Amino acid sequence: MILKFLLSFLIFNLFFSLSYAAEKILSCKMNYGISGENDETDIEFKNLSTIDQTQTFFLDIEKNWLSVKSQKDSKDGVSDFSKIEFRTSDSIIFSISYLEANGLVVKKNIIELDRYSGFVKHEFRTNNETIYRTGYCEVSKNSRLF
Repeated sequence: MILKFLLSFLIFNLFFSLSYAAEKILSCKMNYGISGENDETDIEFKNLSTIDQTQTFFLDIEKNWLSVKSQKDSKDGVSDFSKIEFRTSDSIIFSISYLEANGLVVKKNIIELDRYSGFVKHEFRTNNETIYRTGYCEVSKNSRLF
């Protein structure tokens, strides 16, 4: 009787923990990065600047989500990306999100996250500029600051 109850309890908890898997908020300490102006052929680094700041990413592997925007913001219409592609391998989680207008890519985010070490590569590209940064992420203990 106790074993049956215990087994039912474990199955119940497992079911609800999987069905309500929450989006994880990653706080990433980014190293110095480079920023440069785009020219017609490739990146021309005329105005190099260093970038040293924290970046927040939102991750939900069950729902194929890794982005600079949360799923809630995206569903509420706040997201301004027209397409998001998500891929996983044994060690890498990869995401590309971009906004297209009139067949042209207006802005693009490429995120590559090592799921074991937390190492992240982030490329943000607009029509005028490309920013490359790397860093290390950890799961935020606070879900929201405000």
